[in-house]
Amino acid sequence: MQGKNSSKAWVSEGLEVGYTTKPVSGWGGLVVVYRFFEQLHLREWLREVLPDGRTSPNQIPVVDIVWSLFATVLTGGRRFAHVERLRGDEVVSGVLGVRRIPSAMTLTRYFRGFVRRQVEELSEGLWRLCWPHLASSPLGEVLDLDSTVFERYGHQEGSRKGHNPRKPGRPCHRPLLAMLATSKLILHGWLRSGNTGSSEGSEAFLTEALARLPEDYRLYGVRADNGFFTTGVLNALEDNELPYVIAVKMNRRIRRRIAGIDNWRALEPGLEVGEGTYQAHGWSVPRRLVVVRHELRERPQASGRKLFDLPGFSFHAYVTSLPHPPQEVWRFYNARGDCENRFKELKHDFGADGFCLQTFDGTESVFRLICFLFNLLELFRQQVLAATSERLVTLRHKYLVVGGILGARGRRTVLRLGLRGPWKRRFQVLLARLRGLRCPTVAQLTQLCHTAPLPPPSPWRPRPPRGPHRPLNRFWLPFN
Repeated sequence: MQGKNSSKAWVSEGLEVGYTTKPVSGWGGLVVVYRFFEQLHLREWLREVLPDGRTSPNQIPVVDIVWSLFATVLTGGRRFAHVERLRGDEVVSGVLGVRRIPSAMTLTRYFRGFVRRQVEELSEGLWRLCWPHLASSPLGEVLDLDSTVFERYGHQEGSRKGHNPRKPGRPCHRPLLAMLATSKLILHGWLRSGNTGSSEGSEAFLTEALARLPEDYRLYGVRADNGFFTTGVLNALEDNELPYVIAVKMNRRIRRRIAGIDNWRALEPGLEVGEGTYQAHGWSVPRRLVVVRHELRERPQASGRKLFDLPGFSFHAYVTSLPHPPQEVWRFYNARGDCENRFKELKHDFGADGFCLQTFDGTESVFRLICFLFNLLELFRQQVLAATSERLVTLRHKYLVVGGILGARGRRTVLRLGLRGPWKRRFQVLLARLRGLRCPTVAQLTQLCHTAPLPPPSPWRPRPPRGPHRPLNRFWLPFN
């Protein structure tokens, strides 16, 4: 007698396995994203900003190299080697409009040839494409500044032991990001050596980020973590008349000042807020200090610093130029937590911490391209998906993983998607929205930016990988 479940246990044995020579793929949904890219005239723009100087008669165009890098990220790739799984996919090649997808070695050889000047030229050119899509608000945009850690496994340039809270002692890079809270776009990004101090280069980074904004663009305020708590950053913000809220580093003098605050006001059980002034060494004037404290007996899971003079509490302190009540300043700073979600999406969904080369400038060029792809996907969310807040990992399974067969109708190539019912209607709505988009051309975009046309990029040339016997140059430290 057979077991209770034996009749269904081997039902697949009756399913015959066959093969087809038709081009079939599980990534047919990529077509909606790449049609959006074409609506932005992205391919033409990339031709203007990508450096090239290769002489091989069998070379793959640099636009196709970046096009394929984007497809690798969108399909879940986290290493250059992951592009290999797309090379034999004729459907993906057809969606991308490329004759052939480059190998992982072609990608690494190209990006390894980047130098600092080319990284900056590329980053500036890519950001200009985002100018017409910046959100406007009556109050102005909010700029968030933050840093994170990319763990590294190897001996790449800039991969050094430093502050690494998740894996202490592990070599890493420490990127900086400037993000616009309303537009949800990444304004600027730096890759830094792992042994860089948290405040090193913060003033120069802020200056570069502000220079990227149009002259008539209004900022309501700036929020930053304690890595930007420096005299230079505070002076730069005040010189530009930008209100700010910046977390402070709890040194001995600030702890004593917090211990002297006596105007605590209860907001919730176990949560109080107070304020005062603080003048650090080198400051010409005192600045406003807002402090929030949590009673650990009521809130045992609360984060923050503990003070020896005030046991039983944890503290957060901020220096600010905002005139609002202290509780409103604290709530305004807490809204900065959304930028942490951008870091998580960059690392977990876009694989920004996985594409690493031996050369520092090569790694940074790919990092900035992935930040640009993040911006493109955010524009796709806003203009095509009706401002959804879903992350890439959700969009990938919801829209991109679609079975597709590449065929023909007469002389035209046709992509047939395996969708029906509500899924088919949903995809048809997205394609209809794409047809209705009106994006500026390359010439119109240059006029909108009120700037001169982009200069031609510096010529690219091959550069051999740096051997362990060769000394490292210091140019990859951006704050030098």
